[in-house]
Amino acid sequence: MREIVPLPLSQDPDSVSWSLSPSGEFSISSVYQALCRLPVLPWLSPLWKAPMPLKIKIFVWQLLKDRLPSGTEVLKRHGPGNGLCPLCHVPETGTHILFSCIAAQALWCFVRESLGPEWEACDLAEFLQVRATQVGRKRRLFWLIFAAMVWTLWTTRNKMMIERVFPRRASDSFFKFLAFLQHWHPLARPRDRDRLQLYLDAQVASARRLSGRSPV
Repeated sequence: MREIVPLPLSQDPDSVSWSLSPSGEFSISSVYQALCRLPVLPWLSPLWKAPMPLKIKIFVWQLLKDRLPSGTEVLKRHGPGNGLCPLCHVPETGTHILFSCIAAQALWCFVRESLGPEWEACDLAEFLQVRATQVGRKRRLFWLIFAAMVWTLWTTRNKMMIERVFPRRASDSFFKFLAFLQHWHPLARPRDRDRLQLYLDAQVASARRLSGRSPV
């Protein structure tokens, strides 16, 4: 073998190196990226560590990959419906569901009112580039709040599209959003729960004020 294929000999021990990873170590993510040739989103990895149900993580992952079956996407596949938003009567894209729809604008306004101007958003990628790349507790709580928002908008949209059930008032989505946050509260790390409760208290007060309900 050495006579046919001469190789440089060394006294050092052999080692295995994975060329698709900068560290030289094998990882599933490096294989996935090499096979799919997709751009790497820096916020995908923290998503899987966020304190929320697995079903919601998968939903948000679909959202970030632009895989949600919006009206226009369903129409492309010759599915049911006319591809229009049932509230705004314009083509229903993922961006419309999350930002442009009347229901979305009302919810974003509510969160901005209660948590501050940093929750101003009109473009998903730009918004996540700033907010989802924070570190520590801020990032963990961001994912929890953001996931509750988009899940609220998506389930509200499905009620309208599939069941033809429309919100009776704008505050309905506010309290639905808060219900998700309160339901997921025990999933947060113990040291994060006090801060999350402060966020919840601020949002409950804001929701009651905007909806005209007096505190109980």
